[in-house]
Amino acid sequence: MPPQTLALALAASIYPPALAAVIALGRGAQLRSRVSAFVLCAFAITYATGTLMLLVLIELGATGTLHWTPSAALDLALGVVLFGVAVHLRRGRQRGDAETPASNGESKIERYLQSRRLACLLGLTLYVLPSPIYIAAVKTIADANYSTAHELLALAVAIVVMLWVIEVPMAMLLAAPARASATLERINVWFIGHGRLLAVLVSAGAGAYLTVRGLVGLIG
Repeated sequence: MPPQTLALALAASIYPPALAAVIALGRGAQLRSRVSAFVLCAFAITYATGTLMLLVLIELGATGTLHWTPSAALDLALGVVLFGVAVHLRRGRQRGDAETPASNGESKIERYLQSRRLACLLGLTLYVLPSPIYIAAVKTIADANYSTAHELLALAVAIVVMLWVIEVPMAMLLAAPARASATLERINVWFIGHGRLLAVLVSAGAGAYLTVRGLVGLIG
């Protein structure tokens, strides 16, 4: 698997609302089944959208192994989008809105705490729209010119890396619910205060990488 795939998957994993969701789902009855349903459904929808993107990228020829110019143009476009995301998040922080998304997210999450079915729906809802960084990670797999089976396996590994932010809390909650809840609540408080800044840095870093990669491809 290309190392940039894992790097981009790790960058795409920074998603504070998902962490807040798995922590909230870890409260109350049926903890194990609801948290497991949330993570499994998140994996399923992410894998489905990734598979679809692989097919589309290959069919359109927007991969480095087929046509370098459109491939580089897509990298450049994703880089520009990520810079825009970083600027938007940064401006929101400067306006003092840093805590608003978290509180809004928590109020929405409260509606999905009652059953496995709703926990699954929450996982689908949070991950149904792929982020630009995830799209870039999928594209690096398409660029590698693997066999279909190898591509699907690489995609699964990338998603496991990308979803660590909910997989690790799930494992903690399943193994030791009481102890894990207190630890995860503290982590969530940190993310509420610093998650936006972290997202700005990750978006800007990934945007810089993709922009340079795209420009090099177009110029070269």
